[in-house]
Amino acid sequence: MKRVIMLAAAFCFGIGIFAGALAAHAQGTNSEQPHHMHRDHMWKQLAPYKNKLHEKNQLKAEYYGLKKEALLKKDTLLQLHSGNQPGSWHKNPKMKQYHQSMRKLHMEMKSLKDKEKAEKKNLKAALKAKDKAKIGFHLDQMLLIQKQINHKLAERNKMLDTMIKEMKK
Repeated sequence: MKRVIMLAAAFCFGIGIFAGALAAHAQGTNSEQPHHMHRDHMWKQLAPYKNKLHEKNQLKAEYYGLKKEALLKKDTLLQLHSGNQPGSWHKNPKMKQYHQSMRKLHMEMKSLKDKEKAEKKNLKAALKAKDKAKIGFHLDQMLLIQKQINHKLAERNKMLDTMIKEMKK
């Protein structure tokens, strides 16, 4: 009798493990599939705007090139500043003007970056709502904002050049 009960318990235990494994496998495949379907759907929605996306990527690459230039110029300024007499930087009224102008440019770029983040969020909402008119509008706005950011960064690089020339005097 004990053997029959133990055999029945082992049989039920085995069936339970097998059923659990099947349920876990079925649940795992179902949870991954909608995620991939959403991603594919998003790319299909963006397919008509391929040229705008390429232009955005090119503007972003230009942005990083300008950032690299700015970093190298800042390094040059640091070397020039460390080579001068202590306090000479702050005594020069032109440097104070440059610093104030740089600060103003920085604040303008920061506000543009915030606008870009908001547009990206609005674009995601438009993609979710499947509104083609809004998708195109938000992509155009993102391109315009990125162009403005690149322009501000180019201005900043020019200002850094003038600062370097002033420090070399």
